[in-house]
Amino acid sequence: MAESPILFDYLPNYAVPPGDTLAEVLEERGMSQTELARRTDLSHKHINRIIKGHVQISPDVAIRLERATDVPAGLWLRLEATYQEQLVRLDESTLVDDLPLLDELPIAAMVRLGLLTKRLGKYDRLREVLMYLGVGNREAWNKTLGSLQASFRMSKAHRCDPAAVAVWLRMGEIEASKIDCVPWDPVRFKEVLKQVRDLTPVSDPTVWHPKLVELCASAGIAVVVIPELDGARTNGAARWLTPNKGLIQLSDRGKWSDIFWFSFFHEAKHILEQAKRPIFLSGPNKDSPEEQRADQFAQSFLIPPERAEELGRLRSEAEVRAFAASVGVHPGIVVGRLQHEGIWKHSQGNHLRDRLQLVSDASEERP
Repeated sequence: MAESPILFDYLPNYAVPPGDTLAEVLEERGMSQTELARRTDLSHKHINRIIKGHVQISPDVAIRLERATDVPAGLWLRLEATYQEQLVRLDESTLVDDLPLLDELPIAAMVRLGLLTKRLGKYDRLREVLMYLGVGNREAWNKTLGSLQASFRMSKAHRCDPAAVAVWLRMGEIEASKIDCVPWDPVRFKEVLKQVRDLTPVSDPTVWHPKLVELCASAGIAVVVIPELDGARTNGAARWLTPNKGLIQLSDRGKWSDIFWFSFFHEAKHILEQAKRPIFLSGPNKDSPEEQRADQFAQSFLIPPERAEELGRLRSEAEVRAFAASVGVHPGIVVGRLQHEGIWKHSQGNHLRDRLQLVSDASEERP
């Protein structure tokens, strides 16, 4: 089983100096600060400043304390390191320059989806956001955002919020880390796609979705379905997490199963091409050669080109059902194709299409 990343561990909102532990040890042993100073050859003032947390415990002092108290030097050094780390975490002045990040991200949507805690002060919120994004500060996030923007194109007709897209991609990355995949096998993946196509006539996603994930993982590809994030405006993305693990990330945008299946095979084409561009984002731009090839692949994989000429002769729902059965796909996929090509109106045949509910409209908010 793949281990899930620990996104949020417990972090207290206070810092405990190692001097507190030293004071307890002295009390247990009935030893005064003066006596400890004599045993360690340190001044009484220095011992007092250690206890108050005003000076750090150095390796040399830690060894002296070990000899005088029989408490291992490593423990004193770990206590000191933890104390210094927590002081930095609690120093809000180090976060001031990063606060604008809260205005640059879809925080409300992230809270609504349960990614972030519901009620937090601005500094605690910023710490939580940085932890979720997996970056140290706003500058590091901007560099990440810049590299992502260079990896996909944005169309003027469908303006995307790059920050929302980046957060959506991060959501997929986190979910993909929970899926255990074998190393990438392109030959196996081509066979998997045929088996996945056989799942398309099934209406119940609780039946086909686990099988889809399992099949793709057996070829080195993680498949995740992530809720649509306001401003992202994308149906899917394909990327390489490592040289041996790919990711097909799909959204519930549109909420029709035929759109989902088309998007899946579209992204599968990007994976098969193993292009050097690290991310293919579907939705914002349909004009690139890569997107056009992926669209054509998805169309042809679902409805064979040699049968596509029959689409124009389909007039009734009964004919659609019969045609779908003959090519081995769900009738909704045929209706979606008919609507897309303008053969049928967008109001026709929709009850033959399945509504898709793989993710909840709004995840339970974190308290």
